[in-house]
Amino acid sequence: MLLGLDESIWKMILLVLVLPVLTVGALNVIYRKRGGISQGWGGVLVVALAGIVGVLVILDKVRL
Repeated sequence: MLLGLDESIWKMILLVLVLPVLTVGALNVIYRKRGGISQGWGGVLVVALAGIVGVLVILDKVRL
């Protein structure tokens, strides 16, 4: 595997990075007529959602 990391770590990184960005993109599409969401709120949402997903991944690994 790339850089000696197993596949589950790459899946977690993909989940932590892609899920928040897709959520912000979906909100921009939903609120397109009102101008979408601002860059500031987009950044806040990405950081908050990445943190939540990160904590969920950690809790999942601790339970195993």
